[in-house]
Amino acid sequence: MQTCLYSPRGGFYSSEETNIKRHFTTSPTSHPVFGSLIARQLEQMWHVLGEPPIFHVIEVGSAGDTLAQSIVRSCYRMNPRFSEALYYIAIDYQPCRVQFPSPFIDFELETEDEIYPYHNDIGSEIHRVKANGLQAFQNVVGCILYNELIDNFPVHRFAIQNGRIQEVFVTLSDSGFTEVLDEPSSPLIPQRISDLELSLTEGYRGEINLAIEDWTAQLSKTLSSGFILTIDYGDTASELYSPQNNQGTLVCYNRHAAISDPYQYLGKQDITCQVDFTSLMEIGHQYGLTTVGYTKQNKFLELLGLSSFLNTLQTLGLSPARTELNRIAMMTLVDSEEYGDFKVLAQAKGIELEFDLQGFRVNPP
Repeated sequence: MQTCLYSPRGGFYSSEETNIKRHFTTSPTSHPVFGSLIARQLEQMWHVLGEPPIFHVIEVGSAGDTLAQSIVRSCYRMNPRFSEALYYIAIDYQPCRVQFPSPFIDFELETEDEIYPYHNDIGSEIHRVKANGLQAFQNVVGCILYNELIDNFPVHRFAIQNGRIQEVFVTLSDSGFTEVLDEPSSPLIPQRISDLELSLTEGYRGEINLAIEDWTAQLSKTLSSGFILTIDYGDTASELYSPQNNQGTLVCYNRHAAISDPYQYLGKQDITCQVDFTSLMEIGHQYGLTTVGYTKQNKFLELLGLSSFLNTLQTLGLSPARTELNRIAMMTLVDSEEYGDFKVLAQAKGIELEFDLQGFRVNPP
């Protein structure tokens, strides 16, 4: 999985021939309002931190800057003081390689372009960095955020055979790639299963993401004070490793088609797994990260005010067709069969939070 996705010699994400939009879409590319709503949560985080003069936002896995541009633009319109403090860093394995032109309206441009000409050069406010991780950053005050990143971390696949945990290895035979079962390559694989207190039946297959621990260590070392915002598809361990997922959750995407076989289209398809949010939270706690919010994306965006943008949409004087096109695109963000059931996790370091963040309010006013 590591080689197929990230090898400099033809990996899916490192190949100059890869145009991600041909294979899948994401929340940021579905409609700019996604970034506008994230901006509202970031502004509150800035207030919680005491309005520091420099508020770093480090977006990891930024791809074509779609999310970055909508966030930075929205922050300026929403609160110019916050915008002055905002220092946005977009990190990617291959930064700015892919752009996502959107046919949908950007509320910031549609309503305030003449008032805020700053929008016309918004790209200059985004600091783009080519990096594989966070090792180059330290003493960050602000928020580290990433959307659909951890689902692409390479995983180990396992199976229960004769009551024992076996790892799924790959060998080459006359018929091509063949799976074989053997003892786990790392003791951390059975240890993670034990820590999660999973009860798995004979023949069960699943995946273990060991890269989460190193990633969490990087987050903790990088962040001095602030928040981590994780948005991805997945679930808690009890749901992720339930009987209905007894063949695992690994899936590939090639030209918007879901494919179960990872051994075809090598280097030409995305390979992804649902995220174990229980491990993210528990390992985060070991590294000094406190869980301050966990919810579904639809609830998160609704609490941040999606309805206000839907109401504004009706007042912009767009044609009925364009209005409906935008409404449908915005609703995909909260539709359970699209992005609505994605999970949003907020973690904090160096903060004593005495109330819920806006996107995670249990009892909203």
